[in-house]
Amino acid sequence: MTQNEFELALTFLQEEAMESGADQFDIVGRQSSSVSVSAFSGKLQQTEVSESVGIGIRVFKDGAPGYASTERLTPDCLRQTLKDALSHCPLTQPTKIEIPAPAPLRSQPSSWNPDLEGLGLDQMVQFALALEQATFALSPEIENIPHLGYGTSMEYAWLVNSKGVRHFVRENSFGVGIGAVALRNGVRKMGIHQKSGRDYHIADIQEMSKTVVERAVELLDPQPIAGGDLPVVFSNRVSSSIIGMFLSAFHAESVQKGQSRLAGQIGKQVASPQFELISDPFRFDLPGATPIDAEGVPTQRLDLISNGILQRYLHNLETAGREGISSTGNASRGYSGRVGTSFHNCIVSPGEHSEAELLKLFPRCLHVVKLEGSSGCSSISGEISIGVQGFFVENGVRIHAVDGVTISTNFFDLLQQVVAVSHEYSDSFSSIKVPAFAVDKVSISA
Repeated sequence: MTQNEFELALTFLQEEAMESGADQFDIVGRQSSSVSVSAFSGKLQQTEVSESVGIGIRVFKDGAPGYASTERLTPDCLRQTLKDALSHCPLTQPTKIEIPAPAPLRSQPSSWNPDLEGLGLDQMVQFALALEQATFALSPEIENIPHLGYGTSMEYAWLVNSKGVRHFVRENSFGVGIGAVALRNGVRKMGIHQKSGRDYHIADIQEMSKTVVERAVELLDPQPIAGGDLPVVFSNRVSSSIIGMFLSAFHAESVQKGQSRLAGQIGKQVASPQFELISDPFRFDLPGATPIDAEGVPTQRLDLISNGILQRYLHNLETAGREGISSTGNASRGYSGRVGTSFHNCIVSPGEHSEAELLKLFPRCLHVVKLEGSSGCSSISGEISIGVQGFFVENGVRIHAVDGVTISTNFFDLLQQVVAVSHEYSDSFSSIKVPAFAVDKVSISA
């Protein structure tokens, strides 16, 4: 389906909704495609091409919302989608929502790189095979490269509402990743490295092969450590994952449903003064940037935690309406789901130290560079019980690698125990950017 055909379908549904008798409505549309290749043992393993289109509508009748969506964009299917949404309104509770009218938006640089349109399958395959070859050549201890892929993706997104908002954005990106297994004395360790973003020229074969080999080999020859309480430095390889698992605690919806331990904590000390958390939709170098949220509300930069003090929660129109306040502009929504909440680029403010300097803050500490799953973590209770790999460090010097270690703590206690934050972020193209950070005490079991 062409972009023009999609826009015609969107306009058709908008016109039908205007004549339906609905009090108000908003429509989201998504058109996306991706192309990827994977390689193994010197050969192309798989190619995959996928496309998806969909339109979702939210209508209000007597103040009550109804949702419906479709991936078939014929006139009959669009009419049925509108009918389905209206039929749900009598089944839902009225909400205090006023769909926003058009408002001035901050200018947004293009998130579309036309160069990516010229990146073909042959070029991706050649890069992947050359990366595999270079990685094997760097170390005889690299036994296997089970994960190696390259892909591009693009998306067109629309937001239309009954008040006249009509917002369109298109974006594209690339990603290349490799996982290499090193073997020594019967012990295998995998190193992982990836590059992604909007400029595929940043993916360099020599840099990627060198990094993935280092990350695999450095974890060989692990030795046990004693259990107990130990300071921990979370590397910037894993810090975003640690923080990212608990972001829903800052959503007003979680607070209102009793699913966040931050309920009633606004204005109170919830973290150490060294920890600051921001939602920044104007970091246009990151994928979460947007001048407008999924409900048509202009976005804004928000301090969630400042000097360790909780300042606010993130709201969409519905959660804000329950409290009689304005939305913070943090609504999120896919075409097939209801409105939710999200950060627009979650940023932890940088500190004054390098990651190496954090390791020198303690006579002994655990430097965590790899996480093993997240099944032992709960965003509601904040409990963290997770396997990690890394290094036992004395006076800033790595003594030996460590594995088979489980750290046990609580996320909300962890925030209070942060003693320092690094100024070095990972180079990942991610909407969650967290530097390395150090905490003074975590329970370790080995």
